[in-house]
Amino acid sequence: MKLFQKTVKFLLPLLFGIGIIWFMLTKIDFDAVVGVVSQGISWTWVAVSLFFALLSHIIRAIRWRMQISTLGVTPSAHDMCVSVFGNYGLNLIFPRLGEVWRCNYIAHGYGLSFSTTIGTMISERLADMVIAFLMMVLAFALEHQVFLDFFATHGDAGSNIANLLASPWLWAGVAVVVLVFFLSRHFFRNNRFYQYVSRLFRNLWEGVVSIRSLRCPWLFVVWSLLLWGAYYVSTYTQLFFFDFTSHLSPAAGLTVFVMGSLSLLVPVQGGLGAWHAAVIFTLTCYGIPETEAFSFALVSWAIEQGFVLLLGVYALIVVALKKK
Repeated sequence: MKLFQKTVKFLLPLLFGIGIIWFMLTKIDFDAVVGVVSQGISWTWVAVSLFFALLSHIIRAIRWRMQISTLGVTPSAHDMCVSVFGNYGLNLIFPRLGEVWRCNYIAHGYGLSFSTTIGTMISERLADMVIAFLMMVLAFALEHQVFLDFFATHGDAGSNIANLLASPWLWAGVAVVVLVFFLSRHFFRNNRFYQYVSRLFRNLWEGVVSIRSLRCPWLFVVWSLLLWGAYYVSTYTQLFFFDFTSHLSPAAGLTVFVMGSLSLLVPVQGGLGAWHAAVIFTLTCYGIPETEAFSFALVSWAIEQGFVLLLGVYALIVVALKKK
């Protein structure tokens, strides 16, 4: 049964992503895509983009190490990098599995509570959400017409979301969940299972608030800004892979980056399909023909995720050698 569940969790996101790619291929002449790619790729810019991608992983490891150090241990920088490399590599197989493996690797290696370690990761992701939101606001301010075109094209989806948020059933459900939570605290406080769950959430919260215990909170902010700066530069330099996107401005690169980042909320391996669709649409808003936009998305994604896979393999080799 467990094997079946794992297989389903692996295949469903993968098939969903492949389905999106197949749907796009039915609308595009694949021979034309091959012709575009065969015209040449700037491998110098590929190297620059991958350098900043690697830098972003290293910065994430350094930033997370700051949080882990508040729990009384200081993991080696190499171990932190291995955990991040393995995180992204495993996510290419099972979406979100990488985060669990990453926390377990550090918790097991340094005698920490797994739930507390998860809490530190949640707090860093909350910080990421704040910065990502600010970058989205900046992109909208600079290139608002592109976003207006996007929502105009997807008006039905926007109205459906608005209707959902306005539904009394949604908020009634939220109220019921909150009520059940508080009632459970009163009636089940002596229940063993409740105490276990309560202790688990306390450990999570301890990890979440680890940011408050940092010696230099401002340094955490600096690393966060550098992290997302590296993400952005890695994406922007991808525009120089091909001549037909090299003329796009840094603001356009920010728009591509934001739209691509939003698509990663869809739980598929490496954003397969969802990332392509978001980037292709964004590029077409800037006048890039669909065939060229698809070529860009296909090549950029393959190069980036291929690099992530190599880093993941490196991480797994390091872990395997440690066990010997």
